Amino acid sequence: MITDMILNILFYLPLMLVKALPKINFSLPDNVFDGIDTFLSNVGYILPINALMPILVSSLAISVFKISWALIIRIKSFIPTMGA
Repeated sequence: MITDMILNILFYLPLMLVKALPKINFSLPDNVFDGIDTFLSNVGYILPINALMPILVSSLAISVFKISWALIIRIKSFIPTMGA
C-alpha cells in the first residue's frame, strides 16, 4: 500500500503527459500485401520449395541429431560412474 502510493506520486506527472498526447490512427491499405504476394509467387516459380523440402528436412534432422548427441555425451561426462 505504501509502495503503491509512492509509485502513484512518482508517476503522476508522466502519466498526465502521456494522457495529454493526441490519439494516433494507424491503418494499412487493403492492397499493401499484393506486392509481397507477387514477389513470393515469382520466387516460388524460380525456386520450387516442394522439390527442395526433403533436402531441407534431412539436413535439419542431421543437425538436430548431432546437437542432441553432443548434449547427451556432455551430460554423460558429468555423471561420476559414466564419465569418459
